[in-house]
Amino acid sequence: MTTRYRITDKDRKIYHVMYRINKYQFNEFKCQASLHKSNYAVLINVPDKGIKYSPDFDFSEEYYILKELNHPQIPTASDFGQGELFRDGKFLIKQNFIVLQHINGYDLVEYYSEKDVENAVTVEEIIKLFITVCDPLQHLHNKHYVHCDLKPGHLILNQRTGLIHLIDFELAIKRGGIIKGISREYASPEQLQMLNYLKDLPRKVHYEALSSSIRLDGRTDLYAVGLILYQILTKKLWQSEKILPRKMNSQIPQRLEDILNGLLEVNVANRIPSAEELKSLLSNI
Repeated sequence: MTTRYRITDKDRKIYHVMYRINKYQFNEFKCQASLHKSNYAVLINVPDKGIKYSPDFDFSEEYYILKELNHPQIPTASDFGQGELFRDGKFLIKQNFIVLQHINGYDLVEYYSEKDVENAVTVEEIIKLFITVCDPLQHLHNKHYVHCDLKPGHLILNQRTGLIHLIDFELAIKRGGIIKGISREYASPEQLQMLNYLKDLPRKVHYEALSSSIRLDGRTDLYAVGLILYQILTKKLWQSEKILPRKMNSQIPQRLEDILNGLLEVNVANRIPSAEELKSLLSNI
């Protein structure tokens, strides 16, 4: 006599697909944003850590950059390399990977997408949160690095601490270096200019000549901060609208609009010069 078993919904809930790269185990991953080049999963056998992995992207530069940084709002990195990805014990593909401190929280833009931003209390809350962005940014810039990829999904709100954390340093470069890539909607004018030069650059022209004519520094990241702040306060993209924010949200103080204008200056020389200065301006509102 053959006994037949029927898999119920309850059974399905307790069954998990198991993935493994080297000693790092995780359940089925889910990319948090379509803009990400790599996959991300929270580890189940190492507390409070996650793993980013990609068959194409090398994470060694991100690992060594994070090793130079030491700030509570920037994740720490503990391992990187290449390993074999297994699904329930079956080999799938070789992957490059990096193991990081897992930052539990919300995409800042997503968090405010359903909230009423035409409210003075909410605007004040947004200002206070953006003040917390300044310290990790200043730390990064003091170490002579530029993030180069600040966008929704890379500013994470930790509700427990009330702080914004910076994540994903895949495209970070040394100040004055050459970009590795861009997210076009959140790129600064100088990043777009450099990209155009790189597309047209004759092979005989050295990168050093390009980096001396277009120099990226901390102000590149501040432009992206302005784009994200504008998007949260207006629920519109500056690159599409280019309308003064107070025309769309009357609760924005004039001084905050002035700060936004200072962040979104096309001319780098006229832009707010540092995250430290931004913090001071926001704190004085």
